[in-house]
Amino acid sequence: MSQAAYRVVESAVEPRLVAGVHARVARGRVGQEFGSYLDQVYAAGRAGSVQLDGQNVFIYRECTADQITVEFCVGARAPFEPVGAVVPLYTPGGLAATTTHQGDYGGLGAANAAIAAWCRAHGRTLAGPSWEVYGHWQEDPAQLRTEVYYLLKN
Repeated sequence: MSQAAYRVVESAVEPRLVAGVHARVARGRVGQEFGSYLDQVYAAGRAGSVQLDGQNVFIYRECTADQITVEFCVGARAPFEPVGAVVPLYTPGGLAATTTHQGDYGGLGAANAAIAAWCRAHGRTLAGPSWEVYGHWQEDPAQLRTEVYYLLKN
């Protein structure tokens, strides 16, 4: 999808409880490394330590030229105690610029670029964290749906 194909909106979002694992990943390697982290979360769910809703959420906290601090998470249905590296976390809350990406995950960069362009056009400043909420897996890449959020400064 081109940037023009994305509808970016500003909306108030509430923090959402998730079960996640903190990671520092080399820039450009999230797609190759997320599985080992999510496996830990799903293992805690199978063990009954946390009630998961099955929706994957990646929270991006810090980016440098070489690394990204990411929390690889799955939605949680109830509060829980930490289990090894799996800890209770929350998605950011407040005003966010958001859009929906439909299609292969390899195209998510265009959704991020559309939000950045929208912020420039509307005089909005990013507050730091961003996150992606992944729809349930589909075999057909065209059916994949990902919501992209960027927290905004008030």
